[in-house]
Amino acid sequence: MEKVGVTTRKIRLIKGLSQKQVYAGVISRSFANRFESGANDIQASKFLKILDNLAISATEFQYINNNYELSQIDQMLTKVNYLYNTHAFSSLAHWLQQHKNSTNGQVRITAGYVELLLATYDYREFPLSKNIQLLMYHLLSEKNWTVQEIRIVSMLVPVIATHKQFKVKISTITKRMEQNCIHYLTKYSDPFQINNELVNYYGVVFQNYLNSKSYTNAFAMKEKFINLGEKPLDWDARVAQQLWLAVWELYFGNFKSGKLILEKIIDFKKIFKTKFDLNIEAITKVRLQDSQKYRNSKKE
Repeated sequence: MEKVGVTTRKIRLIKGLSQKQVYAGVISRSFANRFESGANDIQASKFLKILDNLAISATEFQYINNNYELSQIDQMLTKVNYLYNTHAFSSLAHWLQQHKNSTNGQVRITAGYVELLLATYDYREFPLSKNIQLLMYHLLSEKNWTVQEIRIVSMLVPVIATHKQFKVKISTITKRMEQNCIHYLTKYSDPFQINNELVNYYGVVFQNYLNSKSYTNAFAMKEKFINLGEKPLDWDARVAQQLWLAVWELYFGNFKSGKLILEKIIDFKKIFKTKFDLNIEAITKVRLQDSQKYRNSKKE
């Protein structure tokens, strides 16, 4: 990792900016020279102004300053999510064994996240380890979340909400999730792809309601998915949005229409070699069977 000033100079030169354009009104020219050489540090407030003048985010700056690598925690989360999504559970368990007793609080929170991933894959009931409790306390005790917390919550909190040892209403978590997501959305853009996280979160909540037979709550989820219709979403999230709306039709709307849309989504998926995050075929199989049972029970 380079000195902050050295990286600042590198970025300034890449952008073709003069010292005057970057530092005027913030620091003197002589201080700027010492700063860029790595001899002087700088106040955080002034550094943020310099980043604005460079038109670069603090996240991108940190990435460049770290030799074009993610931070340690981001690297960990990227790795464990990859292992989970590729079903490399033995490797994920090995990672957990290496890190679960770390003295670093952030690493232990990540370890709690991994424990939950492993525990909830096969079981609805699981013990709350110290790391899991640390993770949940961290998420629920803080009013404001960073993007990292938002991404963790979107996968885990709906599962925890129904755990008999940790009773939290899903509606409470959803309200907190939505309030935090608003902070990262602008009128014209979604710089942190937060709407994608909302689609993922709503999808998990929707399935949770269906699995627990909370059909009134499940019915109400359609509005949330529709409200995301005009928002900027990547392809994965757009497919997920249409998937959940089709599943909603299976249960509460036009069954044939929902089934047709699911078939079209599966055909669309076959065009691409890249895997989608969701196992669409498995979800379709389960929801077709379960929705028919639900509809039959309404006829009785």
